[in-house]
Amino acid sequence: MNPLNFAKQHKLATIFIIFAISLVLITISSRMKNQIQGQIETAVASVSLIPVSDYRQPKTVNIDNGTVQSMGQANLKSQLSAAIATVNVKLGDAVNAGQTLVQLQNGDISAQLDQAQARLDELKKGARPQDIQLSLTSADQAKTALINSIKDSYAKSDDAIHNHIDKFFTNPRQNSAEFLIVANTAAGQATFQAFDPDLANTAGKQKYEMEKILADWQSAANGLNENSDTANIESALALSKNNLQKEIDFMNLMAPLVNNLSSDSSTYKQIIDGYKAEFSAARSTVSGAASSLQGSETGWKSATLALNLKLAGASAEQIRQAQASVDALLATLAKTRITSPISGKISYLAGRVGELATPGLLIASVVNPGALQIEAYASENDLPLIAQGDQVNIDGNAKGIVTGVSPAIDPLTKKAEISVAVTQNSQPPVVIGQNVSINIISKQLGQSNDTYLLPIQAIQFSGNGNYVLSADKDQKIVKTAVTTGEIVGENVYVTGGLGADTKILPSVRGFKEGDTVKIQE
Repeated sequence: MNPLNFAKQHKLATIFIIFAISLVLITISSRMKNQIQGQIETAVASVSLIPVSDYRQPKTVNIDNGTVQSMGQANLKSQLSAAIATVNVKLGDAVNAGQTLVQLQNGDISAQLDQAQARLDELKKGARPQDIQLSLTSADQAKTALINSIKDSYAKSDDAIHNHIDKFFTNPRQNSAEFLIVANTAAGQATFQAFDPDLANTAGKQKYEMEKILADWQSAANGLNENSDTANIESALALSKNNLQKEIDFMNLMAPLVNNLSSDSSTYKQIIDGYKAEFSAARSTVSGAASSLQGSETGWKSATLALNLKLAGASAEQIRQAQASVDALLATLAKTRITSPISGKISYLAGRVGELATPGLLIASVVNPGALQIEAYASENDLPLIAQGDQVNIDGNAKGIVTGVSPAIDPLTKKAEISVAVTQNSQPPVVIGQNVSINIISKQLGQSNDTYLLPIQAIQFSGNGNYVLSADKDQKIVKTAVTTGEIVGENVYVTGGLGADTKILPSVRGFKEGDTVKIQE
């Protein structure tokens, strides 16, 4: 059918159809417009801004692992080699400044001092014939004593090596000497080897060297008598001193091997303990021989010098040198007394009567438990916030004050040392050696109103700086640079860049500068 003819014949129907079609098109258009508008509105996020003033918090610096120390502490070390004669205190004792804690043996030094003082007195008085004769006698006696001491030092060394040290080796006098103990009991036989094969091998080689040393030494010692001239005596003396030191070094090398010998069997343990006691006795014998030889040498030289002075007559320079010798011996004698330079309590004590104290060995420590300080290390971020005089909370109870701040940061740890004086202890008290946590109340930031502890998600961290996000009057995202500090849990200190009236996004995730947002009040 022709549409035009139909329209002419059915006008009302045609009008109705056109109206219906128009209505449908209008409805579809309206729905599409609403859908597009809704999509646009959906793309603009709704956000709520938070005032940073709600997060204002004074900055404190928290540091873990501070070490409690004494502000008055003295570590007392031996300045010479000597056996311990007496120990006058025990751990924890209260002591006074100048009090003698440990006394080292000083008989040889005292004897040398008496001789040096007598020589000085003689020089000052001048020589008389009878004095010269006495000096001749003293010089002869000192010479005889020195020769006997050289022979004695060889004899004691030979005894120590062959009657005591040989027991620790198989084939002890041959170049195949091996550190090995063979113990025989009614229950059977057991062997005890060295814990360190390399060290044992070295000890075996040195043991064989000791045999050659003793052989040469014996020849030199036996060749001395009362008619020996000074040159021969001095040669034998030098050899003896050198050999004694080699023997001491050898025993020091053996000491770890001997000390590490052990057994779970009570029977063999008793045997091993006996071996250890023999070794200790041998070391003491050799050390005593060295000290005795040193004393004899000093006596001989002193007697010879005194005789020469009397024969030649004393000059002002000789008297001065004699006085210097007396002064030096007085100073050495003083070093045999380990005294406390401060008042306090004994916090460390080592050594027993009869044990050998060597130079540099820590003998005792004295601390003043009433004057404590804490050594701690601040990060490079926290360091600018710490100043002398800042108040400190120590483990939540004790109180302190910052007394020192290092001006430099360690390039490796990126931390700087600070010192805190304990002004008020706690109950229970912090004690020396304890590790504590400290909370420093920064005066610098405590006087500032722009320090905030914000959630980490409110900070945008980047290599170009750290920022917070807010919105301008056109509801566009803008960013503000801020200075951040220490992270505390899920929050971070912001120490600069914000004002008290600033409002920011609670989270920066999904937002960037320039985004359009819808601000919700």
